[in-house]
Amino acid sequence: IATSGPGATNLVTGIADAILDSVPIVAITGQVPRRMIGTDAFQETPTVEITRPITKHNYLVMDVSEIPRVVSEAFFLAKSGRPGPVLIDIPKDVQQQMLQPSQWQPT
Repeated sequence: IATSGPGATNLVTGIADAILDSVPIVAITGQVPRRMIGTDAFQETPTVEITRPITKHNYLVMDVSEIPRVVSEAFFLAKSGRPGPVLIDIPKDVQQQMLQPSQWQPT
């Protein structure tokens, strides 16, 4: 788990090692609020784009209701086939939303 910007970029070496060594990991990073993505906001880093070549899959979660499915899929993908890293990037405003029990469908 890492913050947006420099926190996320500090994970890059570990993620690259994981893909080369077939280590299943799920990295979760913070991101600026959705309305600020693409505006060069303070500590905004295109984490998904930076890590795309060194992960099995990337997610940019844009709605809190996606989190249970995304986390479940991420762990499945990290362990399936040739193991490797999967990244989940969650904007700050999505992190601060409440997920109602009716929105969560366990898999």
